[in-house]
Amino acid sequence: MKTIIVCTDFSHEAENATHYAASMAKENNYRMILFNLQTVSIHALNAQVSAEFFYNQTLKNQKKMEDKATELKALYAIETAHHLASGNFIEELENCMQLHECDFLVMGMAEKTLEQKLLGNSVTRAIHKIKKPILIVPAHIEYTGIGKILFAYDTHKSMTWSAMNDIYYFINEFNAEVEVFNVSESLEDFAQVIHDIDLNSGYDLDDIKYSFKMIQSIEVIKAIEEEIRLTNPDLLTMVPYKYNLVESLFHRSKTAIMAYKNKIPLLSIPLNID
Repeated sequence: MKTIIVCTDFSHEAENATHYAASMAKENNYRMILFNLQTVSIHALNAQVSAEFFYNQTLKNQKKMEDKATELKALYAIETAHHLASGNFIEELENCMQLHECDFLVMGMAEKTLEQKLLGNSVTRAIHKIKKPILIVPAHIEYTGIGKILFAYDTHKSMTWSAMNDIYYFINEFNAEVEVFNVSESLEDFAQVIHDIDLNSGYDLDDIKYSFKMIQSIEVIKAIEEEIRLTNPDLLTMVPYKYNLVESLFHRSKTAIMAYKNKIPLLSIPLNID
């Protein structure tokens, strides 16, 4: 049985992602773990509240998580559990993933704010730190199945077997049709997409409904958004590239940008090259 972890802080977008994930879990017989990182307000810290306060707060949060897990189990008839943590978000999430042998994560994405644009948020941090697929669900989306996947594929970045295995898993799990979409400044790169060894070797493509499409453009994000509008996929899949320090001064992660701007769920697949 596959295990998915859903990150929640009980916000509107997190609640929506939770029900999206629960619907998916019911359809595919997944086990679902609710993950919550409890935080203490700056006001409580400044007031130097007692250890008893923190203990009681933990008990309240634990009860809230238990109630939510019980509610989802009854509503969707799925196996549920919960994991309450405190500390560093990424470290605690990785601990939860290891403890429960997680297969992929689900996170909700709030509307873009100026603060998020300047500082990022937990979703963008997870995209570049977590070595498992992350399904990012916009706050307005309900689960209606995954029948068509748009895979925005970049021929100029490294591709690994682990990344391709994750992509093919989702294609086969949902029996989905997939469009491999590439945006390039040069149409000569089209042959590279078609004959890409990592993309094709070792897989029986006869069992998969797929198509390739490539367009010439220097505005990658706008091109992806337009393709989403034209093809109306249920899921956008991207593989974030990890820039080195020098590259990061001149490039912004296209996956992170699409996580903010996207109108459909985004599946971020890690390269796992280290």
